[in-house]
Amino acid sequence: MMQLRKVFGLALGLGLLAACNDPSGTDGSARIRVLLTDAPSDYIESAEVHITRVYLQGGEDDDAPSVDLFNDPDNPLVYDLLELRDGITADLTGEIEVEPGTYRQLRLVVSNATVTLAEGYTFNGGGTEQTLTIPSGAQSGIKIQLSDEIEAGAGDLTTIIVDFDVDQNFVIQGNPETPAGINGILFTPSLHEKGRETTS
Repeated sequence: MMQLRKVFGLALGLGLLAACNDPSGTDGSARIRVLLTDAPSDYIESAEVHITRVYLQGGEDDDAPSVDLFNDPDNPLVYDLLELRDGITADLTGEIEVEPGTYRQLRLVVSNATVTLAEGYTFNGGGTEQTLTIPSGAQSGIKIQLSDEIEAGAGDLTTIIVDFDVDQNFVIQGNPETPAGINGILFTPSLHEKGRETTS
């Protein structure tokens, strides 16, 4: 499990943090950094995701040039999202230098996810654990809904917080409070930016 950090001033959600540009650099480059955080869930005890790639794209379409912040399918970053709550974050990428400019997309490639139900709940077929299929998440990646394009200016540090709420992204199938119980869980990724700060 990667190093977790406490971030103050973030009251809600799960996030990714992207920081742009090296204020101490002499080559005019920018830097990007991505952090991960989350909120508690009602019916899920753990939601472990395997992240194989984090990257930026400069254009609006999928064919635009990409810039990798992390890319290692053989050694994915593994996180239990439910451990990342109450302002705790995981550092996905460290500080990665990129070319200054405009980046319109931030994507996260998730190869697989395993969900374990909270105590007292089971799937109606038996068991408490399920490995999930990731629709498009293992190929082109999950697109983060940014509030605006990322302007990576030389000498600036930009912090972007992106919400990755477990209850919104891991959808319970069935009704846990009825005898029919839980049929399964669908991973329906919908990630969006929560906030942004730029410092020089």
